[in-house]
Amino acid sequence: MAKRSYKFTDKKHTRQGVASSLLGFTALVLLGAGLWMAYRMVGGAGPVIGLMGLLSLIFSVIGFILGIRGFQEDEVYYLFSKIGVGLNGMLFILWMLIFVAGM
Repeated sequence: MAKRSYKFTDKKHTRQGVASSLLGFTALVLLGAGLWMAYRMVGGAGPVIGLMGLLSLIFSVIGFILGIRGFQEDEVYYLFSKIGVGLNGMLFILWMLIFVAGM
């Protein structure tokens, strides 16, 4: 018979952490779609692709800030805050590398 485990706690996930993770995944999708479309257009991408990239950068910065704010709450789970900070931090570093390589 399978062992059952129960959680007797009132802890919840932080709202900032969940929002941070959602913004991180949205930024990742925007970045991937923008890079794919720019590659298919052989560098002739228009302003819509640039807007996708800018929104991805903005979402990653806001998501990083929300993830950090999620760590300030007490008696909550920090899983989504950790995911959001990690994902948004990596996306921001990737954007900085893209900007530096483009200079």
